[in-house]
Amino acid sequence: YDSMGYHFAGYYSKEKRSVQGYNLSCIMILPSRQREGYGKLLIEFSYLLSKKEGVPGSPEKPLSDFGLLSYRSYWRRAIYEIILHMSLKDIGAISIDAISKKTGMTADDIISTMQTDGLLQRRPGVSNYALVVDLKRIESYVEQTREKNPRRIDPSKLRWAPFLTKGTATSIAEPKDEEVSVEEL
Repeated sequence: YDSMGYHFAGYYSKEKRSVQGYNLSCIMILPSRQREGYGKLLIEFSYLLSKKEGVPGSPEKPLSDFGLLSYRSYWRRAIYEIILHMSLKDIGAISIDAISKKTGMTADDIISTMQTDGLLQRRPGVSNYALVVDLKRIESYVEQTREKNPRRIDPSKLRWAPFLTKGTATSIAEPKDEEVSVEEL
């Protein structure tokens, strides 16, 4: 938005009923608007919808090279922000499921990101993993991404009801149309 009004920057599409659990099918940012944070904004929006649905989501695969970089960056920031908001004693007790519920991300995406970043390390002689956290590195990364890409979606502005099928809701009526209204980003 500027003095001339709103401008088209890109779009994304989402299947109403994805059997594979995809929360995003296609994303496109106009070349003149790339590297301005709009891709990550749309990725964040797709995960906001996943959280609202109460179902973890993941982008349609395979991802392009640029798509993987964008998603890894978003996933890293989302996971790191969760870790930063925890007390030191709670970090050791965090589960992949808890991160999934807070972010709307699938366990596979969380695990692959944490392994890539060296946060999950296999313990010798044991079948489980240890969470290895370098808080200074995490704080530095989150601060850099906040400065580089300050655009964020305010979840309180979302006016949307998830697509419901029979048997998925007990006291909520099925909406007539699936409509999204984001007032201010």
